[in-house]
Amino acid sequence: MKELLELLSLFGPALLALAALSLAAPVIGVFQHVRGAAFQGLVLPQLAAFGVALGYAVSPWLVDSSASELGAAHRGHTHAVGASDVYHLSWAGAAVLVGLAVTTALARRPGSESARLAALFAVASGGAVVCAQLSPFGGIHVTSLLSGEALAVGTGDAALVVIVALVTLAAATWAWRDVTSVLQDPDFARAIRLPVRRIDAALGLTSATLVVVGTLSIGPLPLFALLVLPPLGARGGAPSMASFLRRSALVGFLGALTGATLSFGADLPLGASVTLGSACVSLVAALLTSRKNVPHADRCFQQSEVPEQSLT
Repeated sequence: MKELLELLSLFGPALLALAALSLAAPVIGVFQHVRGAAFQGLVLPQLAAFGVALGYAVSPWLVDSSASELGAAHRGHTHAVGASDVYHLSWAGAAVLVGLAVTTALARRPGSESARLAALFAVASGGAVVCAQLSPFGGIHVTSLLSGEALAVGTGDAALVVIVALVTLAAATWAWRDVTSVLQDPDFARAIRLPVRRIDAALGLTSATLVVVGTLSIGPLPLFALLVLPPLGARGGAPSMASFLRRSALVGFLGALTGATLSFGADLPLGASVTLGSACVSLVAALLTSRKNVPHADRCFQQSEVPEQSLT
């Protein structure tokens, strides 16, 4: 018990941020899965990391700041979100929004969306490494971010993550029926007079915000896992969209808990451990559920879950 209390006193903000993201990120992952764009869960965090690296690379020309001031953005144990945090959040957010705009524009053209996302992932990965090396003091911070060293989270950063995660969960709880209808059948959604473009834009903005604050707090590596793996593990036994969302959040939380236990027990990096823990829990969840008991599981979600509105 004493060791547990010591860990919480030292790494409480990081663990709080991880717990919040382990519940909210799988929900966003479910919507990406339903849309058929699950690979976005890999691309968006990498774009956020690329944005951070690019911010470091151009910082000598944009800000008059010492290495210690700018480098303490999310790696220092600060109690509030400061100017350096806003600087990195801005660059990460810009990179994610540009990536979303590019993928949306390219989606209208014939061809494989998965191939386009893979190409964007490759560009973002290479760009993050190159930009980090161009900065006189950003390399060590970006390398730490990419490698999953996710324990140096301040209370201000953790509070921001918790707020964004709670807003994401509240929005998903309130609007999941409309979002599901838009993602599965946009034409039907227009027929029942849903604001398809606004819903789609709101989902993109919510996803981008969660990805940005998640990447800057726990890093892209565990965020990859929490966006992609829990929906894959929970999907087989989910007879409805509501069940799919709940089970994915549960699998994500258990995966993060398993990873954190492995990290502290074996003295391993938290980010990589969360990825491994999420993979193990998701695999167990997939094995414990059977698709054969859920008719039309891949098309899923009973029509009764879609809001009935008059067409007149």
